[in-house]
Amino acid sequence: MVYNKTKKVLAKQNLLRKKILAAAKEVMAEEKSGNFSIKTIAQKAGIATGTFYLYFTSKEALIENVVQELYTELLALIKEERSHYSDVFDKLQASMEVCIRTFLQKKQMAKILLKFFPEINYTVNNKFIDIEKDLIRFVKEDIDELLAAGFIPPQDSLVSATAFVGTFREVMLSWLNNEKPVDWELAYRTLIEYNMRAIGKK
Repeated sequence: MVYNKTKKVLAKQNLLRKKILAAAKEVMAEEKSGNFSIKTIAQKAGIATGTFYLYFTSKEALIENVVQELYTELLALIKEERSHYSDVFDKLQASMEVCIRTFLQKKQMAKILLKFFPEINYTVNNKFIDIEKDLIRFVKEDIDELLAAGFIPPQDSLVSATAFVGTFREVMLSWLNNEKPVDWELAYRTLIEYNMRAIGKK
């Protein structure tokens, strides 16, 4: 009986934690900076401010959890898409395609990972730097493999990977900030082709 009650309590706590994270994602996507309050998130989640601290020690801890959750979701999608290909060019292109599709479909995720995140405090911004380094490392591994096979011209793979990820992020940001109608199919293809040409694909 005690065991069942414990399971129910844990399930309830897990549900409330997810509710707080969902509320935080909404608030973070709506805000133009990191100046929102814990009270705002608590109100959005329908809980008392004191209850928030039973699950997260601070706003920074909450933000880090939100970002890590979104990044884990995106990374899983990238890995799943890449698993369908053996050609390295195809894997690299698949990585970009799934990111673009996901960001266009999930504007909330895009705003938090691309637009909001770099603007907040130093501690949390370090988390963004770690994530960006991860993405650069993934691209670098692909470029190194292409270089080893002689498929692209000699180049500094770290510089190329950094530029590859940076270009992608800047273009995605411009799309998010653009209020004018965009030909998404053309923009989508242009970005992918530009990045592939930049590393030397013929």
